[in-house]
Amino acid sequence: MQRTTKDGEALTADEVARFHAGCCPDCGAEGLLEGPHGGLSINVYCGDDAGCGSRFNCMGPFGIERISAASPNKPRVFPEAASPFRG
Repeated sequence: MQRTTKDGEALTADEVARFHAGCCPDCGAEGLLEGPHGGLSINVYCGDDAGCGSRFNCMGPFGIERISAASPNKPRVFPEAASPFRG
């Protein structure tokens, strides 16, 4: 399954289907929140702001694109670097 991750990318067909089902395409959380509206455009935010925080721009017949990176608020886990100076 292909996924989009970068700001400005159009969502894939699978992501659009999850979006229209009312779930965040990134984390699967239910309850997308509507933000500012303008013309045919509606900004939509993931309801799990602390754990995901993805944002999308729904442009009606022109599709849906990201207005943030995928899950920008998701805690990142970095592997511990191997070093001769760590004991």
